[in-house]
Amino acid sequence: MISVLLIILKIIGISILVILGLILLILLLVLFVPVRYRAKGTYLDSSPSVEARVTWLLHIVSIKASYCKGNALHIYLKLFGLSIYDNLKPDKGKAKNKKTKLTKNKSKHSGEIQAASTDTNDLLEEESSESEENIFEDSATEYPIITDNETSDIDLETKQSQKESIFQKIKRFFANILNFFKNIKFTIQKICDTIVKTKSNIKYYLELLQLESTKRAIFSCKKQIQKIIKKLAPRKYQVNLHLGFEDPATMGEVLAVWGMFYPWHQGKIDIKPEFDTAVIEGNFVLKGHISVFVFAQAACILFFNKDIKRLIKQLKHKI
Repeated sequence: MISVLLIILKIIGISILVILGLILLILLLVLFVPVRYRAKGTYLDSSPSVEARVTWLLHIVSIKASYCKGNALHIYLKLFGLSIYDNLKPDKGKAKNKKTKLTKNKSKHSGEIQAASTDTNDLLEEESSESEENIFEDSATEYPIITDNETSDIDLETKQSQKESIFQKIKRFFANILNFFKNIKFTIQKICDTIVKTKSNIKYYLELLQLESTKRAIFSCKKQIQKIIKKLAPRKYQVNLHLGFEDPATMGEVLAVWGMFYPWHQGKIDIKPEFDTAVIEGNFVLKGHISVFVFAQAACILFFNKDIKRLIKQLKHKI
């Protein structure tokens, strides 16, 4: 009995270790296996064409996007070589749903037309019967006779109502004037309050920026952002330009700027100049990679930074 329990515990322990090992392996792959990207494009005769691809883990995950003038943007995702998403591929399920909706709408429309025709016939019959009844009722009814005393009472009531309406209009006019001045006073007071509040906020933020802890927090954020940009920048790139302007002086200025930045690009940006004609053509190719570990490392450094925590607390306290 004890040996059976030990074997069961051994199997459970081995399975738990295997699961933990798989989780650790997946975590390490996600963190340290780089995501590679590649892009290329051309611009000839005012027709651009661009193609970009992002791959991970020996092309197990692949995302490709391409665009050419006159065609729609094509994006598709592949997993283990199988197409998972394609924005230009028609969805069969949606097409079937559209067909069923169209048939339902047609049937509903025909049913509504039939129901409307029957309703109109019923209404015509009811109106004819009601008109006949009203004719008989009108012939049977007698109109009351109004005397002179009653007409004088009606005239007095109308005069009194007219007087009351004039007094109400005057009263309403002065009430509107008072409300207008009250609203002006309220808006002026509100504007003054907002000005005072914004002035105090500006003063608080200026004092906050002058603190040494805030300067250290901004410097650490700037440092991590620069590190991410450096890692994300392409490792290899080549740009070939066929560039020209009608004014030779403009082309000379462009070449001067290109020469100033030569230590930075080291000939990877090549320009074929034209001094008499206006032309813009070229192509480019770039490659690079970045790992998730770079973002995770920067996030951990910023999360455990005391100066950044203090700055966040101060901002929340003011909000």
